[in-house]
Amino acid sequence: MPQINRIRVNNVKYNFGTQFYDDFVMRFSCKNTIYDLANGGGKSVLMLLLLQNLIPNCTLDEKQPVEKRFRTGDGSSTIHSLVEWKLDEENIKNNFKYMLTGFCARKARDEENNENIHNTAIEYFNYCIFYREFNDNDLKNLPLTKGRERITYTGLKNYLKELEKKDYSLIVKIFDRKGEYQRFIAGYGLFESQWELIRGINRTEGHVRTYFETNYRTTKKVVEDLFIEEIIEKSF
Repeated sequence: MPQINRIRVNNVKYNFGTQFYDDFVMRFSCKNTIYDLANGGGKSVLMLLLLQNLIPNCTLDEKQPVEKRFRTGDGSSTIHSLVEWKLDEENIKNNFKYMLTGFCARKARDEENNENIHNTAIEYFNYCIFYREFNDNDLKNLPLTKGRERITYTGLKNYLKELEKKDYSLIVKIFDRKGEYQRFIAGYGLFESQWELIRGINRTEGHVRTYFETNYRTTKKVVEDLFIEEIIEKSF
């Protein structure tokens, strides 16, 4: 599995618009990391956002869907979640050793009338950018914010399309379909089943014990359902 080098979330409001991930960058440097905040500080929101890079439009629990970020007038307009991965040696081609995965979402719209749809639907796309070294379009520098202005959903998609054409030092991929995107990143060691396990464990705070007592009560279940399944998936 590739290692997380840096993460970034942008323009994300939560707790009824009272708290805000404005343009938050965190450096993991490919090491284990602990993120410690008080209750209500935004740990679960951050986990939910990062998971959109692996399981687009997933939830941690039914009370915390992605679309909740857009529900009120104080909510977000367009949200962004990005993860920069340092690829495993076997997946590095032409010295492209970093893969940036991104998720961009907004509340679904009626394009004919240019109005928001008043239900739980969201509109989103995922993308990948490969680069050899840090640059003007890496995780930190991708222009999601300029002064007080935020890039729009359509603006980012158009920017990435242009970037794909004009910057030959990068490889850019844009995905409108979840399945296509997940098949692509699986080729780089990011398997949905592994991240479903992480999602299940983090469904609520302190859920690890409950998760394993519910799903893997015996050593046999752990070996058969976790270890063997993972070996089979990686083999194929």
